[in-house]
Amino acid sequence: MFGRMQRSEKITMNLLLLILAAIWVIPMVYLVMYSFEGDQWGNYQAVVSLDLFPHFLINSFIVSTSVVLLLLIVVSLAAFGFSKLRFPGDSSVFAICLIGLMIPPVAMLVPLFQTIKSFHWMNTYLSLIGPEVAMSIPFSLLLARNAFDEVPGELLEAAEIDGSNAWGRFVHVMLPLAIPVLTTIGILAFLNSWNQYVLPLVFISKETMLTVTMAPKFFIKEYTSDYHKVFAALVLITIPVVILYIFGQKYMQRGLTSGAIK
Repeated sequence: MFGRMQRSEKITMNLLLLILAAIWVIPMVYLVMYSFEGDQWGNYQAVVSLDLFPHFLINSFIVSTSVVLLLLIVVSLAAFGFSKLRFPGDSSVFAICLIGLMIPPVAMLVPLFQTIKSFHWMNTYLSLIGPEVAMSIPFSLLLARNAFDEVPGELLEAAEIDGSNAWGRFVHVMLPLAIPVLTTIGILAFLNSWNQYVLPLVFISKETMLTVTMAPKFFIKEYTSDYHKVFAALVLITIPVVILYIFGQKYMQRGLTSGAIK
C-alpha cells in the first residue's frame, strides 16, 4: 500500500518539514534574542532574583507532578476497564467520556469557578490540580484505550488460567506493555500543566501560591513594562519543557502511534 518515496517526493517532503520547523523555531529565536536586549544577562538575573520566583517553581512542580500521577492512575484503570472488561453500556460510557474533547476549556471556566468556590479550594493546589486532571482525561483515555486494545487477549487469558485475578492481570500484564503510551500521557500532562496560565490567573490570588507562568506579570506595571525581563522569564519557563521533551520524545512517538495499526 505504501511504496518507497521518489527522490522528488522526498525533497518536497523535507522542504515542507523545514518550513514547518521554521514557523516554530523563528519565534523562539526572536524570543531569546529580545530577552538579551538592554541589560543582557541582567534580565535573567532580575527574574531569578525575584523573591517569589522559588515559590513559583515549587508550586508548578507540585501541581504538574500531582496532575501526572493522578491522571495516570485514573486513565490506566479506566482504559483497562473499557478495553478488556466488558460491562453493560461500556461503549456509551466511553463515548460520554470523549465528549470532553468537543468542549473548549474556556467555556468551562464559569462552572469550574463555581465548583472550586463551593469546595473552598480557592488559593489551593486542588484548584489547579483537579480541573487540569479532568480536562486531560478525554484525550488521554482515548490514547490509552487504543494502546490497551493492541494487547492480545490471549495474554490475559493465559494469566487468568495461571490464577491471576483482574487486578493481577492489570498490574503484571497490561501496565508493563503500556509503558510507552503512559509515558506519553505523562509527558503531555506535565507540559500542559506546567504551561497552564488561565487556571492560576482565575483561581489563585495569593502571590505565594502562584505558578511559574505568572512570573512575567511582575514585570508588567500599570504605566510601564520591562518587556526584556518578561521575555527572559518566558525563556526560563520554557527550559524545563524543552529538556523534558528532548529526553521523552522517543516515548512520545511510540505512544502516539499506539493503536494506529490493528
